[in-house]
Amino acid sequence: MKIDESVNDNVKSALCDAGFNCGRMISGSKSHYLSIYPNNEVYFNANIVVEGYGKCWFGDLDITRDRKTLQKIANKHRINLWILREHDCRFGREQRPDTELKKDAVCIIKSEV
Repeated sequence: MKIDESVNDNVKSALCDAGFNCGRMISGSKSHYLSIYPNNEVYFNANIVVEGYGKCWFGDLDITRDRKTLQKIANKHRINLWILREHDCRFGREQRPDTELKKDAVCIIKSEV
C-alpha cells in the first residue's frame, strides 16, 4: 500500500462534500431501512478503501442509491474504490495487503477514465 495521505484526504473531502460524513447513518433502524428498500444493496458500517492507498471512510452505504456519486468520485480522482463489510476492514484487519482486502470487497467502483 502506498503511503500518500493526500490521496485519502482528497477522497475523504470529496465524500464529505457529497454528504458521506464519516460514520454516516442512513437510518436509525437497519431492519426498517431494509423493509423500505428490500431490493437495494445495503451495507451498514461499511468501509471504503482506495486501491493502493488504504481505508479512507466508514459508515452506512446503500450502493443502489449511492453508486452514481461514488462513481463520480472515483472518476474525478482516477481511483478505484473497494467497499468492504465492517468486520473485513476494522479491528486491525484494514492493515492487510491490498490483495487480501480486494478479495473481501463486496463491491468495486472502478474509475472509468
